Amino acid sequence: MTGKFDYFVVFAGMRTGSNYLERNINSIPDLRSFGELYNPYFISVEANTEEYLGITLEQREKDPFQLIERVRQEANGLAGFRLFWDHDARVRDAALADPRCAKIILTRNPVETYVSWKMALATDQWVLTDSKGLVENKAISFDKDEFVEHLAGYQDFLRIVRTGLQKSGQTAFELEYPDLQNLDVLAGLVKWLGSEYELTRFDRSLKKQNPSALRGKVENAEEMERALISLDPFGMDFTPLFEPHRGAAVPTYIASDAGPLLYQPIKATGEKAVIDWLEGLGGQIHQNMKQKELRQWMARSAGLQSFTVVRHPLARVFKAFVEKILPSDLNAFADIRRALIGSYKVPLPEIYRQEDFGNQALHDAFLAFLKWLRGNLTGQTSLRIDPSWCSQLAMVQGFASVVPPKHIFHEETLARDLAVFAGGFGIEAPAFVPEPMPKAPSLSDIYSQQLESAARSAYARDYQVFGFSDWKSQP
Repeated sequence: MTGKFDYFVVFAGMRTGSNYLERNINSIPDLRSFGELYNPYFISVEANTEEYLGITLEQREKDPFQLIERVRQEANGLAGFRLFWDHDARVRDAALADPRCAKIILTRNPVETYVSWKMALATDQWVLTDSKGLVENKAISFDKDEFVEHLAGYQDFLRIVRTGLQKSGQTAFELEYPDLQNLDVLAGLVKWLGSEYELTRFDRSLKKQNPSALRGKVENAEEMERALISLDPFGMDFTPLFEPHRGAAVPTYIASDAGPLLYQPIKATGEKAVIDWLEGLGGQIHQNMKQKELRQWMARSAGLQSFTVVRHPLARVFKAFVEKILPSDLNAFADIRRALIGSYKVPLPEIYRQEDFGNQALHDAFLAFLKWLRGNLTGQTSLRIDPSWCSQLAMVQGFASVVPPKHIFHEETLARDLAVFAGGFGIEAPAFVPEPMPKAPSLSDIYSQQLESAARSAYARDYQVFGFSDWKSQP
């Protein structure tokens, strides 16, 4: 059998009907599926098997790909196997990257797979070929935490599989559990795999083990329903982050040999005060490092502690607005300022003079800027996302690509936190002196719930991830 594929993989999970699918595939003379070749606990179609086709479990662990070649030689036609979410990730990734591997994705309602799995565990009956051998089983107890773990593992697996296909520009033959009872669909699969034969009837050697309604299989069905409602399956509580990825910004890092400590500054969070505190520790300071220099410093700095500081989103963006946008004499932000006035109707004065720009005018201009930011941060404007007002989460994620911050401190409790932090190293640290906030213009003078709501809309993930409440209620 020759064609566009060298082998096939069925990406599935336990209790999805993969055994039944495999039986039907194996009813075709030039197709053969070899079961769970990469189950971490056994090899091939038989449980408790420690050797298959001359390859042991130990040999499979050292080189998983030799087994694929062996079953390809063994098959009279196209060979394949089933791969579940907890099977060898090396094989998963190689198969996804290989256009000569045919990918079949089989899914089933995750609640049904969970209940079926629990019932199989209780009876130790995983396959039924004759109803006379059916083991009686009482209704199972639904465990929310167990189900969440079950669901997360399988969803992550499917996400990896589909992302892998997207990245490599490939497609898979996707099946849902009900499709297994559609002869035309399975016949289409056989044709897609390149078989010279047709599937004209189902393989009926397997019997459905628990054909009753789902509710009748669960003793705490009402509790299950309440738990499922609380899981938010459609992600309505999820706040997406569409902001473009930011780099690690290594040259901005400040390293101190006193700890050793690595400070990863976020713009507009009072960075100078933290740097002054680091310098007061007495150790040598390293700045403007390249990645190579950072790696060298880290290599000789055992026990490295990296940290960053976050500021309340509203206070932080107000600082950026007052320092970068409001002034009319900054060349670096002149183009942005002109665009904000001309294209986005932000009511900024052409020439800014504090004495001519009252609190109401300041409030209205800042509110309009916050509303513009929501589009800017999601890449919906032509203007750059400046580090002074990008989200703090995006900065932290950028840091993590090189050095994840081990500690994230909030500015409002920084004096206390840094003292405790330094004390952990036995360092007698100087008192932290926070950056003085400008007396005018002042956020306190113009604060409103409108501003808070607009900031929450623009920086929803920062509020959520870093646990910020309204600015007025900050300690």
